[in-house]
Amino acid sequence: MSLPDAKPVITIQSDWNSILRLPNGQVWISSKVLNELSTQETLTRSGNKSDGNIKINISKNYEYISLSNLSLVVKHIESELKAVFVAPTKDHNIHDKAILSVALAENSLTVSSCEADKLLVWDSRTGDQLLDLKGHGGPVYKCRFFPSGIVVLSAGADGSCRIWSAETGINPVLLKGHTMSISDISIIDRGNNIVSVSRDGSAKLWDVGKSNCLDNIVEGHGQINCCTITTTTDEVKVDNEREVGTSNKLLILGFESGLIMCAHIAKRQELFTKQIDSACNACIVVGQSIIVGCNNGKVVQLNLQDGNLISELYESASPVLSLTILANQMFAIGRQDGTCTVISLLEQHKNTRVYLTGPDCDGVRDIAFNGKWILTACRDTIIRKYDYNQINVHFK
Repeated sequence: MSLPDAKPVITIQSDWNSILRLPNGQVWISSKVLNELSTQETLTRSGNKSDGNIKINISKNYEYISLSNLSLVVKHIESELKAVFVAPTKDHNIHDKAILSVALAENSLTVSSCEADKLLVWDSRTGDQLLDLKGHGGPVYKCRFFPSGIVVLSAGADGSCRIWSAETGINPVLLKGHTMSISDISIIDRGNNIVSVSRDGSAKLWDVGKSNCLDNIVEGHGQINCCTITTTTDEVKVDNEREVGTSNKLLILGFESGLIMCAHIAKRQELFTKQIDSACNACIVVGQSIIVGCNNGKVVQLNLQDGNLISELYESASPVLSLTILANQMFAIGRQDGTCTVISLLEQHKNTRVYLTGPDCDGVRDIAFNGKWILTACRDTIIRKYDYNQINVHFK
């Protein structure tokens, strides 16, 4: 399974969903091949919704397929690309500054941070703010839920990780040791241990219960931008009872220099590195593949076993800011230009792109998924909520 071949990027007017509800509503639609000028055309609705006689008029470069309350589907004729535009079910205006990070628990509890140094817990069903978590000395770059869904991990500019109760707001654990800001965090299994990575070049393994740094897993390779944890069959015995769940865990790291590294956490051993041609901004593991989002817009797929290059997807020059695993070999890519695209590694879906619409050229900095809903954290201060069923149906 590999990344699909590059296709044109199809974009549509950000408010298309509300405009096409109007009689004779007209929006622009654009296709752009990398390093070529974009081609912009119009899509117009005509007819009467009351009698069901609605017609969508579009240029000969596209085939109109369907329009529903939240989605529009067209086919780009020349590239044979099926482009699905999905509108959010709700826009949440929880913050008044650009969003930095968002996380979503199964119980709809949500935590998010913004450039106003706010870290808030709220309910994504109602939009009600529940807690304002105060304690970090600066912006919170990442916030995540522990698997319980009622405990929050946060980290950011002040170089510390903090752990909070999402029910009471109490902050019982403070983890300090980095000398520069923390760029990413990962939780191991149930959360006895966590990993943080920093611009100081270190990846630290923490004992949450004792508020103690157990070790530096990696250091000395330059600024680390992102990390993720996955499981390996290479399991070793761990003697330290304070180190739980690390015996079969790999740590994937992405560096500002373009270096990608895989290390065995329990062994404290670097297994392989791969040098690519742009800064690594985000990384995930899908099946047996490492997926890296780069500052030059590339999405790179590497073999998890040895780091060898499997494929590259280079259809946009806009920097990748965020990656999130969905299900069934699907994942979402958030970019600086405001596009958020869902693609699949499965061959039968190589000609399908689902675009989560709403942002108007403002970067999508983080993406959260809880199995039912997707939330996107955008520079325009809005957190958008999308129904996963509106996306998944196009990959069946």
